[in-house]
Amino acid sequence: MIMRRNKIKILSVLAVCLTACLLTGTARAEKIDLAGMWRFQLDPMGFGKTPGSELYLSRLTETITLPGSTDEGGKGIQNVVAHVDRLSRKFEYCGQAWYQREVVIPDDWAGKEITLFLERCHWETAVFVDGQSAGTDERLSTPNRFVLTRQLTPGVHTLTLCIDNRLKYPMDQWTHGTTEYTQTNWNGVVGRIELQARPASYIHRMKLYPDIDEATVRICLDLHSKGETQTGTLQLRLREKDGREIGTTTVPVSLAADTLLLEQTLTIGKKRMKLWDEFSPALYTLEAVLESEAGQDTCTADFGMRRVEQGKHHIRLNGRDIHLRGVLDCCVFPLTGYPATDVPAWKRIFRTVKDYGMNHVRFHSWCPPEAAFEAADQTGIYLQVELPMWIKDVGKYPARRNFFEKEMYAILDEYGNHPSFLLYCNGNENEGDFAVLEDLIKKGKSYDSRHLYSASTARTHVQADQYYTSHVTHKGWITVYEGQPSTDWDRSETSDIDVPVIAHETGQRCMYPNFREIAKYTGVLEPRNFVVFQERLARNGMLPQAEDFFRATGAHTVLQYKEVNEALLRTANSGGFQLLGLADFPGQGSAFVGILDAFWESKGLVTPEKFRESCAPTVLLARIPKRTYTNQETFRAKLGIYHFGPEAIDKGTITWQLADEAGQIVREGKMRHGKIPASTVDSIGVLDISLSTVAEAGKFTLKTHLANGIRNEWDIWIYPSGKQTPAATPRYVRHWQEAKERLQKGETVWFIPDSCAGRKTHFASHFWNPIMFNWEPMIVGTLIKYRHPAFNQFPTSYYADWQWWDILNDATALDLTDLRNLTPVIQSIDTYETNRKLGIAFEAKVGPGKLFVLCVDPEKNKENRLAMQQLLVSIQNYVESDDFQPSATLQPYELDKLFSTDKTARTDQRSSQAVEQLLNQ
Repeated sequence: MIMRRNKIKILSVLAVCLTACLLTGTARAEKIDLAGMWRFQLDPMGFGKTPGSELYLSRLTETITLPGSTDEGGKGIQNVVAHVDRLSRKFEYCGQAWYQREVVIPDDWAGKEITLFLERCHWETAVFVDGQSAGTDERLSTPNRFVLTRQLTPGVHTLTLCIDNRLKYPMDQWTHGTTEYTQTNWNGVVGRIELQARPASYIHRMKLYPDIDEATVRICLDLHSKGETQTGTLQLRLREKDGREIGTTTVPVSLAADTLLLEQTLTIGKKRMKLWDEFSPALYTLEAVLESEAGQDTCTADFGMRRVEQGKHHIRLNGRDIHLRGVLDCCVFPLTGYPATDVPAWKRIFRTVKDYGMNHVRFHSWCPPEAAFEAADQTGIYLQVELPMWIKDVGKYPARRNFFEKEMYAILDEYGNHPSFLLYCNGNENEGDFAVLEDLIKKGKSYDSRHLYSASTARTHVQADQYYTSHVTHKGWITVYEGQPSTDWDRSETSDIDVPVIAHETGQRCMYPNFREIAKYTGVLEPRNFVVFQERLARNGMLPQAEDFFRATGAHTVLQYKEVNEALLRTANSGGFQLLGLADFPGQGSAFVGILDAFWESKGLVTPEKFRESCAPTVLLARIPKRTYTNQETFRAKLGIYHFGPEAIDKGTITWQLADEAGQIVREGKMRHGKIPASTVDSIGVLDISLSTVAEAGKFTLKTHLANGIRNEWDIWIYPSGKQTPAATPRYVRHWQEAKERLQKGETVWFIPDSCAGRKTHFASHFWNPIMFNWEPMIVGTLIKYRHPAFNQFPTSYYADWQWWDILNDATALDLTDLRNLTPVIQSIDTYETNRKLGIAFEAKVGPGKLFVLCVDPEKNKENRLAMQQLLVSIQNYVESDDFQPSATLQPYELDKLFSTDKTARTDQRSSQAVEQLLNQ
């Protein structure tokens, strides 16, 4: 087709606020819905297109329902394997699958442009009409459209699809566009399936480029026409979302047998213009109507008015800095195995994201369907969209590189008009020829300037990047995986580079699975990994502890995410963070890292209101040097504020108090603050509180409150100084032979072994998950018998809170699995893959004696380990009291196995290897 590239520039005084409209999802074409029963046949050998075996010439014999997948239809190989590293498909299939049905084309469709619209297929799709090939396309991110005008004349036709979900190009196993670990490598068609008929002259595409400075929008339309030259009109009608009409204008057009590119600039006026952002996602509706001799074609789109640009350290939206508080979406859909294509499903997810104080979602190595963009537009969520790319040899295969480039242009054409689509990236943690990746984003920027571009999430920062999401910069780490007892630190120095930086995949603290979730899996995927873990736990005699393991590790993850989030909120030049995760990731080894489950539903670990105290547009901050104090010290806290709300906070007052667990106030006060501009991270003032009035060991909470209802709090522990301290000569025994001799004499023995065979423990739980990353610490948390009298003078909860930092980082967990009648007082929770019973502290009757075992290092830097000192005080007073009455009984030979002199503490030097694997070094 010879294209006549006429440009008609028309200036109108019509009031308009819009970003863009593509014909693709909103044109009012005549339609035939093809949802329903289709004939079906699998083609595992791939012979269906070869001469003599042509399935498109045959009448297929089975049936399946579309939209849907082969999994949902019960097609393929029935899978009996229980994968421990991911959910298990009930039915698996990879290869060509054939779908077929008859369609009836009405007489009044004669002469019209007929298109087959398939919203999302997976991956290559071939179309046949009446046994003749009508086209092939390969897409993972956007709809397939096949123009079938020539083939579909009025009458009955046989429509046959061949969908092939085999990997078309060499790809790593990880990318979420195709991986088995999340959405699965499904085969089928989901979303809308329909035939669309339009007049021979129609609106092919409409892109809109808003200018918020001038309060105008430039509208670029592609008008397609067939046949002789025609005259017509293009009418633009603008309405607010409530239906109130703002204005209309009509433009004359001349249509020939080619493509007409038409531009029009419409003006709204600054007084009437409503900007789109997270706080006010103002949307309008634009209707474009093309009237010609061929008939009428209508295109309708919702839109918003916004401008995104690169700032010094932040993404800028509508002329102001924003800070991205983000989560990852890795295409996890446990019921269907493929992404949702309806707006309500996505609005539920995005509203949940906002309920927990977030404003940003990164689609990790995949691009969602149209419904996700529409839902984000409506709820005010900032999106980062990526190609289905996560590869280690970029540039190696030209055909693959061409596929990615076509996929990029398709994404920009299909979704580029959505105001929520702020950021584009080629993919995740890519490696290879970064010149290829940089070339892609240069082309993207030139093609569509409405977004910011980055070559790759992590690994290498290139000159063309407009932002950079990564673990590290050339100055050091910018992401945060776990907190510290001190909150007086940030990532400012390492975040200071030439583009805004976004901390990549923060958190990743693993918890124990919640076996109550098993009943939720009623779709195509089964949680057989959960069942395996549960069976192994039962085999080792600890199934009754499953709920405690989940609660303790979950509480610790909540604690960690508060500190991870606040560390990056304290970083004034941070462009944002992307938490991994708010919801669980069921693959790559089963990563239970979310405070929500894989269904984006609460696990009951923390309320949205509580989580928003440390993750919201406005958050009160405190820089605290440490978490444990004696009552002879002064507690100092430097108060600050993170404020990226919609407007400035007027000058006012912060109230504060330091109180114990019973609510008794040690001290309280008020602190005045000046006006706090939006897009600010700033200090407010310093508190110095004498702790001399504290008489007993306890947990105390610094609570802060802003006049507008903003609040936050931090826990510290205060211990008496010079009181209840151990005797100058320690009363615990370090050597097992001595301990055993004393037990045989009927003595009470407190045993802290100088060495023992066990696992090195750690305050923080395991990174990501222990199946994928088999490195220390091979535990997922700590469970504490917090009501046990051993802790009468060491206030603690059932999980490891910050006072346990200097204890657990120098402790050893013994394997007590064979001691079935023993439950540890301090229990390291083993990985859910192996489920061994691990104990740091336990007690038992041994012969005529009584034994309390504590596997810690009591001497290392003990002057500065206040919690360690206090724990020793509490346990010593317990074992010397009448309360020390162990219920379990052990034989000496059982303990010999744990403490024999030929065994030494297990150590592992894999921590450096962990970092190397994480960075692919």
